[in-house]
Amino acid sequence: MPLTSVKILDPVRFATSAFLLAARGFLAIIIALYPLSAAAQLSAVYTIADVQVDETAESASAARDIALQKGQALAYQRLMDRIVSLADRTKVPAVQTAQLLQLVSGLEVGEEKTSSVRYLAQMTVRFSASAVRRHLRNAGVRFAETQSKPLIVLPVYRAQATLQLWDTGNLWLKAWRDLPPSDGLIRLIVPKGETADIADISPEQVIAGNLEQIRSIAGRYGAEGALLTIASVSQGRGEKVIEVSTSRLGPGGDDRTSVQSFVSTKGTSLEQILVSAANNLRREVVETWKQDNLLNFDDHRELLAEAELRGLPDLISLQKKLEAVSLVEKAELVRLSLKSALIRLRYLGDPAQLRLALAQRDLALTQGSVYWKLRSSRR
Repeated sequence: MPLTSVKILDPVRFATSAFLLAARGFLAIIIALYPLSAAAQLSAVYTIADVQVDETAESASAARDIALQKGQALAYQRLMDRIVSLADRTKVPAVQTAQLLQLVSGLEVGEEKTSSVRYLAQMTVRFSASAVRRHLRNAGVRFAETQSKPLIVLPVYRAQATLQLWDTGNLWLKAWRDLPPSDGLIRLIVPKGETADIADISPEQVIAGNLEQIRSIAGRYGAEGALLTIASVSQGRGEKVIEVSTSRLGPGGDDRTSVQSFVSTKGTSLEQILVSAANNLRREVVETWKQDNLLNFDDHRELLAEAELRGLPDLISLQKKLEAVSLVEKAELVRLSLKSALIRLRYLGDPAQLRLALAQRDLALTQGSVYWKLRSSRR
């Protein structure tokens, strides 16, 4: 999605000596940046790492061939789990080895170990974004490609009139730490509970939604938002009832709160119920994100957005960020001056979806009196 059709207004004011040289080289820079297509920027979404294979056959060579085939099939399933909504999962077509080879663009194999009949390795499988898109669209399967910025999880445990966050007895925090790794479109970071964490935020501040403290701990972990989740345990009719209230604060999206209840069954420990609750909650958060970001290839729209600039580097940075947003089909430069650029964005979906996707690339889209406004959210 290169920025095209440059038209410079007010050339006398625009053509200062330094900026004129930059402007003359502008088209060359855009051509140089063109290979950074949306498909290339989506490589992280379409890359499945840490695929473990372990196969035995009549020889190590035969075991290796079987392992590589099975590894790619496992990676395909993980990719489908990552990008396809739960409602469409049953529509995902099964693929034969020949079809799978057409979807895979590259393999990396490491930590190989062999015996006379056994082969073990760790694989990274890279899929072609364009090929997978065609594959799913032909099958009528809806999917999402927008990765969320990381969220930090702050689990508060309320039991016997006490609030626990960093305490060793916080079973809700332990439940989140006990979850197996997930490679969905949202990375949820569970803090370590170190001294700096304790200094950053208390359980009372989590419940109050203290934004300053939340930003402090989130920033240290490289997160841009937070999942505030409070598990309250009570006793009723011989069973333990766990009520979980969760609020999600994230860039570009509306803050959301949900309340769920879980009841311990006979023979199931409180710890097991909490792990199950954490797993369900994580799955729900990831699924909601996918639903919010499903690509709609039948809904093509466009808008005019005015972006503030502080020189050519800002324009190049904007170019790169727009290329990384899969919803943006084309970004056309309509007008350019020293301090601003008017850009026509052609995109999939509705403005709310576009705003959410842009926010993951540090771009804020707001409605203006004449044009939409596009600016860096980090300024």
